[in-house]
Amino acid sequence: MVEASKFWFEKSCSDSDCHTLIHPWTRTCSNATSSMLMSCIKGSYKFYAMVYIIQILMRGKKLTKEDILEQFKLYLKSGIFGLTVGSSFVTLNCIFRKLFFSQFTYYTTVLLPCTISGAAVYFEPPYRRVMVANLFVNLVFEYWIRTLEMKGWLRRSASRETLIFMLGSSLFFYLMRLDRDNKKRTPLFWFFTPPRVSKEVGEPMDGIKGRSDACPHKGPCVNYILKGAAQLFGVGCAMSMLRTIIPRILTPAKALKSLKLSHLKLGVFFGGYIGIYRLIVCLLCRSTGRDSALHAVPAGFLAGAALRASPSLPIALAPLTSSLQILGSWGYQKGLIPEQWPLVELVYCICQGILFHARVMHEDACPRYIINLMHTVTSNKADEIQGAFIQKILAHGGGM
Repeated sequence: MVEASKFWFEKSCSDSDCHTLIHPWTRTCSNATSSMLMSCIKGSYKFYAMVYIIQILMRGKKLTKEDILEQFKLYLKSGIFGLTVGSSFVTLNCIFRKLFFSQFTYYTTVLLPCTISGAAVYFEPPYRRVMVANLFVNLVFEYWIRTLEMKGWLRRSASRETLIFMLGSSLFFYLMRLDRDNKKRTPLFWFFTPPRVSKEVGEPMDGIKGRSDACPHKGPCVNYILKGAAQLFGVGCAMSMLRTIIPRILTPAKALKSLKLSHLKLGVFFGGYIGIYRLIVCLLCRSTGRDSALHAVPAGFLAGAALRASPSLPIALAPLTSSLQILGSWGYQKGLIPEQWPLVELVYCICQGILFHARVMHEDACPRYIINLMHTVTSNKADEIQGAFIQKILAHGGGM
């Protein structure tokens, strides 16, 4: 795969016209803006339909009419956010080219306009901005790790990713249990939310039958553990199957044939993750006769071993970035970070600029999520733009 380094990009592309580099499908900037907008309207709502379906599945409970209406309103706002980000790339580049810059440069062609267009995140409500920023911070970490790996400075393996996830889960579950007592809880998008620390105290118990008075749940411990594991197993399997079937939905026979036993791996991870966590917490509550946020430390660590069933670098990093999110929220609450600072929005804008820049200039190191996101939201227009960059560089004998 060709990499658009700063030297080769500026040597090959700096003197290009807009239509040969930014909108190769049409010669005029006005037509490019309108066609990109239409493509992003279609692609953005298609992408967010999948996002909201997954979020509803992970909630694991039925929606009321009010919930459905609220989700639909959020879906419309998210679609506007996506289409604004996607379509503004062409518009901003053409404006910058005509008004401010006489040439395309490595940093002002993708990084600058995509950082500015991140301001569209204001279309999302505040709690969703936090979650979107958290996701993009996680993806930036992934991009940096992949870059280090490509340069030979770092070696990744499933075992190392699992260990990182175990350590991150240990910290994250502990912080989540502490955060449950806050009046302003941090908005998180995670597999499940652990219950708040029980204030009840009971006699120490052996085994796992029945329920200890100290356990932070209702009903027998075995039912609590198995119910959570079965529910998340189903969610994981459903997510894997949806990702496989939806792109082939117009050919149902091929879609069904594409399903494999390997699609159960994500379900095994989800189910094992919550099952082990709940098991360890219940055992600790039963053996000590009291609950504690510290129970989440060994429970989260051991539960993290379930990632070995379906290794994933983005998931391995997620507990660490979510822990930073909770700490940042506490910083706001305690006045360490002034409330008037739009820190979440600034972080998102910077991360979006870095990731979209990586998509065009360093595709091999770019997280797969960003590649798929830009492909879907722009209805393949992002691939055409990236292809134009690469063709220019190859024509001048560059790349590697």
